[in-house]
Parts: sequence; structure tokens; C-alpha cells
Amino acid sequence: MNDMATNPYDAVAYPGHAFEQTYPARLATIAHFHGMQAAPSHAMRVLELGCGRGGNLIPMAAQHRESRFVGIDLSGSAIAEAKRATAEIGLENIVFHHRDILAVGPELGSFDYILVHGVYSWVPDAVREAIMALIGGLLAPQGIAYISYNALPGCRLRDLARDVMLYATRDITEPTERVRVARAALAAFAAASDGETFHGAALRQRLTQLADTPDNVLYHDDLNPIARPFALHEVLDAAQRHGLQFLAEASFPNMFAAAKGPAQAMLAAIPAEQGALREQTLDLLIGRAFRETLLCREGIPLRRTIGRGSLAPYHVAAHATLVEPGGDEEARPGIDRFEFEGGVRLSVDLHLCKAALRRLSQAWPGSIAFDTLVSQAVADVGAALEPDLAGQLARLEDALIAIFKAGLLDIKLEPPPLTTAVAERPRASVVARWQAQTSREVANLRHRTVALDGIVGRKFVSLLDGSRTPEMLLADLNAFLDEIHAAGAEVADVPRCATAEQVATHLKDVARLGLLHP
Repeated sequence: MNDMATNPYDAVAYPGHAFEQTYPARLATIAHFHGMQAAPSHAMRVLELGCGRGGNLIPMAAQHRESRFVGIDLSGSAIAEAKRATAEIGLENIVFHHRDILAVGPELGSFDYILVHGVYSWVPDAVREAIMALIGGLLAPQGIAYISYNALPGCRLRDLARDVMLYATRDITEPTERVRVARAALAAFAAASDGETFHGAALRQRLTQLADTPDNVLYHDDLNPIARPFALHEVLDAAQRHGLQFLAEASFPNMFAAAKGPAQAMLAAIPAEQGALREQTLDLLIGRAFRETLLCREGIPLRRTIGRGSLAPYHVAAHATLVEPGGDEEARPGIDRFEFEGGVRLSVDLHLCKAALRRLSQAWPGSIAFDTLVSQAVADVGAALEPDLAGQLARLEDALIAIFKAGLLDIKLEPPPLTTAVAERPRASVVARWQAQTSREVANLRHRTVALDGIVGRKFVSLLDGSRTPEMLLADLNAFLDEIHAAGAEVADVPRCATAEQVATHLKDVARLGLLHP
């Protein structure tokens, strides 16, 4: 980290994009849930250590123009790209510094949110200690720090394959050749090993996982010889030395994650107040391989229980779809089936809960205030609620809390600044419009990375600057298609011309992706 001239991130760029788990609105909600008073989005200071090209920080700054953002990275080329993007988008509330973390000090001031994604496990011990010291020194009294790292014990399986690749590339420095030899070596060893053994099965599993891993990610994540995983308690011990304590995981609540049966019982026996012990025990039960840990100041009393009333202060969202019966799935009277993101399916028979999930499904990617959601569900069900309205409302709240504990409901103190309604002159986020010019992946207004559909979809988003009606969008889109075909380019799936109906469909799709401002 001290040699600024030989930084591997200058040699091989690391992909950078929006990470929803680091979004301050999410972190503020988790902190509020635990009894803290985090800084509001209109008056916050955010620091990202290891910011790369700004793919995570720039969309935040574009959404929250009254707040201040600082990014620091050792890669000079990445910082140059971040500054170029900032200038092209026209952001004045964000600065980037080409600096070594070891050279950063109190001159930066205090921050409400400190983000360290994909750094802690991949730097020398001195830098890890400096990261914790910076958080301890710069974090505001009610501030939140996010730090991600490869976790134990799950990464021990990953490291079996990593040992093979590191040995095979021990004398190779050129990045492309290093990646090529690493992949070939792992494939050869996995094929030659005994698949009936624990070791052979682990090599085969990792080989399959790496098939979809980009070369630049493999180069930095797996072929970094100093990278190492950490147990949660090791990270928390380091944090405690700098006056910090465990707040929660960024994946909160996701109660007990993949634990089942006896594992659930073991975790349930640990008091809710002992959050760190619960999380460490969970890791040992399920073999978690990656963590996104949130820290706050030591001494802040934290509330860790979840019960009736817990969801009332928040706006609720769910990426859920009502599943129509078909195929092998027969309709059951009174039962609605909903499929959530990730393929999780729930069968629901409670009338109010069915109505609430239907509302959330229709509103996605938008959110609904909890009290409003309850009122809408009551209105939708109507007379069927009598005479036990109070009892059914209590059961609705219990059902929504159970769905929330399973990690299937998203809550926010403030609703995301988006709309699913198409205005007369629709406007997509400035960052998405800028990103769409060169990439199919863009950041939406929930701070998620979403994919656009081909060059036509990308061009369409770039046109949504708030100055064009649907008729104007149609004319400009057709002018773009004419240019493509006039140049003699044969591009798959590019039509000769667009129709008004297709423009309307594009607008609905863009709204559903969470790209439109109100």
C-alpha cells in the first residue's frame, strides 16, 4: 500500500458500481431501528475508503446534493476516472483524493457515514489497523461505519482452491497470464482430485463459482497473496480498541439466515441483547463466507428486539410478484402465492396480509408508509374484516414482522426519491443517463445496480432528461435507429423503427427499474 507507483489497481481496474448495502438511507434506518439518531440524508457527511472510480459514491452524491461526500483511493487511475465522471455529471458536493489510507488523518473532519467496502481483507495488517483507527477518530457521535470482509469459517473452503491458484501463479506477475494460469490450474486439480472427498468437492464447487467471475475480480479477490478472511469476533476486537461496538449486519434483519431446525433453536436461546454472540454463532453454524458489518460508537445503548410496533415508523417495500396457479401448482381456495426476489415463495391465507402484499407488489420499486399500507389493506378487504378488526390487524402486523425477519421486506425511514408514475416529460436520474451512454449497468434511485436492455434501452434512458414528451422521445429514438441503420451496422435485436406503443412500454420498464424521479 505504501508504493503508490506499483498499485495493482492501476494495472487492472476493479469494477465499481452502486452497492445497496452501503446506502446511507439503509444504514440510517438500521441505526434508527436500534435506537440511534443517524444524520438525515439532506445534511450528512459521507467518507468512502477505497472508493475506486466512484461507482458507489457518485450516485449517492447525485441524489443528495445538500450533503458532502469524500472518496479516497490509492489508485491514481481510478481517482482520475472518478474526477472525470464528477465533472461530466456536474457534481459539486463530492471530492476525490489520491491518497494512501496510512496518510489519512483528522484533517478530513468528522463523518456521519464511513464506508469501507472490499478493502479490509485485502490490505496489510498496518492498513487494517489504520482503517479502524480512522473510523474511531473520524466517526460522528451517532455515526455508522460499514466494513465488509471475507469471513470465517466459510472462507476456509474458498481458500482450498485459492491455495492451488496461488501456488500455480507464484512466479507470474503479468495480470492476464496470472489469471489464465490460475483458472487452468484450478480446473486441472479439480478434475484430477477425488470428487468423493471433502477436498475434491470443495475444489469443484469453487471452480463452478468462478466460471461467472470476471477476470479482474478474480485477479484482485483471489490472487492477492496477502488477502485473508476474519472471524467476526476478530473484527469486533479490533473495533473495540478504537472505541467502537457492533451495531448490526447490513443485511439486517435476515434473522438466522440459512440456519434450520436445531440451529434455529441454538440461536433463539441466545438473548437478543447479545447481538454479536448471536452473529458469531450463526457463522459457525452456516459457514458464512462474507460479512458486511456495521459499527457505531461504544457506549450507545442499542435496542435489539423486534415486535409489534417495530415497523410503524417506516416506509415498506417488497420486490414481490403474485404467482398465478399453473403447471404443477394447483390453485388452493383462499391462498395467494407470492414470489419474492431470490425465488423465495410464500403461501398466504390471511386476507389483510394478501391485500398488503398485493399493494406492495404493485408499488415496487416504490415504498408505502406502514400506516398507509395497513389502511389500504383494510380498505381492500372491506366488510370481511368484521367483527374482529382488532384481532385481524394484530395478525397482519405479526405476519409482516415474520416476513421482515425473513429478509423479504425492505424498510426505510425516508422513501426512495423515485416514482412509478410516468410524467408528461419523464426524467431519469442524471447518473443513470450518464452511465447509459457507455454501459448497460446503471445505478437506480434505490442505489441498486440494474441492467438495461441493449443499446436501444440505453439510448432511451439517456434521452430521459425531463425535456421530452413521449412524442418527442419517439422522434429522437427513431432518429437514433435511422443513424444506426444508415451506417450499415447490423446490430442484433435493433428494430428499424420504434412505435408509440414501444415507447410507452419502455417508460413502464424504466419506471419499474426505479430510474424515474417524481
